[in-house]
Amino acid sequence: MPTKEINPEVKELLLDFCEKYILPMDLFLDKDNLLAILTYGSSLTGFSSENSDIDLLIVANKADGITRGVKYFRNKKIEYFIKPIELLLSEGVKYAKENCPSHVALYQNAYFLLDRCNVEEFLHADSQFYNQNREKLKQNYDLKFVQIENRLASLKNILIRDGKEFYMVYYNVLEMVRTFHSQRSEEAEIPFTKAYRIYNDSAYYDKFVSNNASNPLPDKQFVKLYNACVEESSNKSNMLSNLQALYDYEKQFVTINTTDYQIKL
Repeated sequence: MPTKEINPEVKELLLDFCEKYILPMDLFLDKDNLLAILTYGSSLTGFSSENSDIDLLIVANKADGITRGVKYFRNKKIEYFIKPIELLLSEGVKYAKENCPSHVALYQNAYFLLDRCNVEEFLHADSQFYNQNREKLKQNYDLKFVQIENRLASLKNILIRDGKEFYMVYYNVLEMVRTFHSQRSEEAEIPFTKAYRIYNDSAYYDKFVSNNASNPLPDKQFVKLYNACVEESSNKSNMLSNLQALYDYEKQFVTINTTDYQIKL
């Protein structure tokens, strides 16, 4: 069920923001064009901080594509999207094919300030469609793993010559391995900025990926090795050793010989 609770101050702020900033836009001079207003994200899930923004989605009957904006309003940062209803309706199939639980999480957590066309019911149906039809992305996993192998070899050379770019390349390779694991295991697509917390905080996982989505979490051994890579940030030799262990763990699931191969591109 979507949350029915919202901080009264946040609710009043958003209603005032829409009245004073959104509705005066040329797009909404015809107020019949406004179909729904909903807020979502950390201000609803309970994971906000003083640096968090407030997320707002405005659904229009007609709009020229998607508008994304940020506005500081009464000392609060509001990030808003204006989206035409036809595009919102088309995203369900797209997200299922991309294994992205965006509408599931939106249904699970969004608070509707206005809903004139049953967007909430649509998101509920979309959540069910996602769980029944989500698809594993068709990827060339051999090619992806070869790319990881090459990047890891570069990282080893950078460590030997004490290159200043070590950390940049290290975290790039770490994310490549995490993404490889996620896609290979048919997990939900998640932002890398939230991965560590999602893997280690079940309540956060339920809010972001949603406990209504039929997505598996990474296996415990992967999470343990991934955590070691994230948590060691001072000793470069140890960092590389941890990353190698994570890479070796994933290597057992591929059949390609990374030192003797031929791939059709």
